[in-house]
Amino acid sequence: MIQTISIVGAGKVATHLSKRLQACGLHIRQIYSRQLEDAQELATAVNAQGINRWKDLQFSGLDLLIIAVKDQAIPEVAQQLSTLPSHATLIVHTSGSSPLNWLNALPRRGIFYPLQSFSPGREPDFNQIPICMEATHPADQKLLFELGQRISHKVQITSEADRRSLHLAAIFVNNFANHLYQIAAEILAERQLPFDLLLPLIQETAAKIQGHDPVEMQTGPALRGDRATIERHLDMLEEHPEWRELYGVFTALIRA
Repeated sequence: MIQTISIVGAGKVATHLSKRLQACGLHIRQIYSRQLEDAQELATAVNAQGINRWKDLQFSGLDLLIIAVKDQAIPEVAQQLSTLPSHATLIVHTSGSSPLNWLNALPRRGIFYPLQSFSPGREPDFNQIPICMEATHPADQKLLFELGQRISHKVQITSEADRRSLHLAAIFVNNFANHLYQIAAEILAERQLPFDLLLPLIQETAAKIQGHDPVEMQTGPALRGDRATIERHLDMLEEHPEWRELYGVFTALIRA
């Protein structure tokens, strides 16, 4: 059973994950970050030691090391760890789009990917966050699965292709959707209207797809073929060619 964990990284994923792990009774030993102040700040929150030197990482008795850094930094971290006496420790990264082979220099390796968008000031319900995981050895995969069950009700063994598809889909429903909210907020701001007016619609849209296929819940002028309304909207977007183009693309996709 995994009980003692150290984390490389002190960003949003590292922060939320380490706090959840500690809240579920696991021991966070060390937090590593290039910026000692960041490492110490998070370490203080989870009763750990904050460090910024690789040589200070302690592997004796360590069950798991989690790499929770930006995707492009994972290979560099793995290379650094491969020079340390970490061979008995299972090491995972938390990226949904980065391959497991980025950790090939490490004997025991895996992926522990919480499928969620983490933001400052927001406390997610970890029970509902899917934990997607994989490991090179069956015994390690079992350990990661059991760890996932300790922090979430939704744990899934996924292949690399599965995770990449999940991550791509997540970009559409999270990052792209949020950018559409931003455009909507700017459209309303031009008329000095509050974005709050859209919140009931946003909430209802999200609620409707719980238990229903999104295609069955589609509404709007594009689905109805209401050309007059579509043309009025396009005219209103004349001064925003990027938004106008986007409106046209979505309209065509819905009508297809």
